[in-house]
Amino acid sequence: MAEHRHVTLAAVAKAAGVAKSTASHVFTGKRVVAPETAERVRRAAEAMGYTGPSALGRALASGRSHLIGVVTHALLEDADTDPLSLAILDGLQREFAQAGYGIVIIPPITDDASRELAHAVLYDGVVSVRRMVGFEETDPYLASRKVPWISLDGYMNEESAVRMDDAAATEELARRVLEAGHTRIAIAAYTFAVEERPDGLTTYDELYAIAPENVRRRLDGFRRAGVQPVAVYQCGSVSRASGEAAGEALLGLDEPPTCILTTADVHAAGIIDHARRSGVRVPEDLSVTGFDAITLQGFENGEICTIVQDGEAKGRIVARRLLRMLEVAAAARAGGEVEELGEVEELPLPVRWGTTVATLS
Repeated sequence: MAEHRHVTLAAVAKAAGVAKSTASHVFTGKRVVAPETAERVRRAAEAMGYTGPSALGRALASGRSHLIGVVTHALLEDADTDPLSLAILDGLQREFAQAGYGIVIIPPITDDASRELAHAVLYDGVVSVRRMVGFEETDPYLASRKVPWISLDGYMNEESAVRMDDAAATEELARRVLEAGHTRIAIAAYTFAVEERPDGLTTYDELYAIAPENVRRRLDGFRRAGVQPVAVYQCGSVSRASGEAAGEALLGLDEPPTCILTTADVHAAGIIDHARRSGVRVPEDLSVTGFDAITLQGFENGEICTIVQDGEAKGRIVARRLLRMLEVAAAARAGGEVEELGEVEELPLPVRWGTTVATLS
């Protein structure tokens, strides 16, 4: 059998007796080609073993790969570590696929192999998902690619892609806690930006000063509701272990709180883990709230009183924003009138009232 490893589009066009541009249109569909001519090109291509223009060639010619880079650490971890990011990834790939784009998953840069991979991948835009904590080289590298980029972690700019009124949501949740009769309320919130921090007791003002913007909004909601915390705990990482440490510290106070408000379900789960091991009943002895409404091992769906952040819906909204950014960038490159990106879509954040908050008599 003959080998056809170096067949070019030009060779196929010559064999079919047509111009190279005509043969190209047969494969790309950019222009209509007469059926008999198209069939002649396809027969010549089949006989020569030609399967179509290479992806690299199309990308170099058009300046577009129709691929979106998704840089994430989530797939390298246990699924229970960050189910929200996995749901976001699902929404991203579904929305991009509907628009004719594929996604390529890229790990953060940690060594020579991941650095080489990052340099080798062609993509039109990029979304980074799952905090890039400790991977200092990743963000500067993504910025150097000079393609539309939305970051849902680290130095976040997700507010430019999806609007979420965290403060209104946490205010409503906190008001319901207050209405349930709780006055000894503690807060546990995460503070990472681009590096993980130590866990430990702190003050509201100190925590607020170093918290990322989305956590600040959640803290604003607690304060707007009228919460005056008896203690505040800084969770240095978004992990269940950090929540367990918060539970140990807060329940170990001389006068422990009757309720702990958190800014992430994973911390609420860790606090409840510690409470259960310590013989503290939830919610009879301790009430706990979260944020995200994610599925966590050891918890019934809907058990934690929390705010619902629909990860798939968020991923779809972010994908639509990036696709719009690509359209605007393409128009600018073509020398057309500079277009507006338009309004940012909003993700609703409803309260889900579960079974982890007791009403005090």
